[in-house]
Amino acid sequence: KLWDRCPEAPEKICRITFFLEDWRPGQFYLYGNFVYERWKAGEAHIFDWSNVPHATANASNKPRPLLVITGVMTEKTREILSKPIKKKV
Repeated sequence: KLWDRCPEAPEKICRITFFLEDWRPGQFYLYGNFVYERWKAGEAHIFDWSNVPHATANASNKPRPLLVITGVMTEKTREILSKPIKKKV
């Protein structure tokens, strides 16, 4: 449970997902009634995990490499996330 990582302020817990390869058919994330698919390598996303029903699956026959960072949201994190990304890494 993510809220166990910061029980005094669970709303500060964030999880950022970085997609390391392009989407393949059969791979998806589900947020409420929205299906997130067709991502490109280098995309990243964050969502309100504690208030949005969510699920993910890799029903393809290809790997779905991701980098997922979970931590406490700080003012520095907010500052970084508020800036546009100038180039793909």
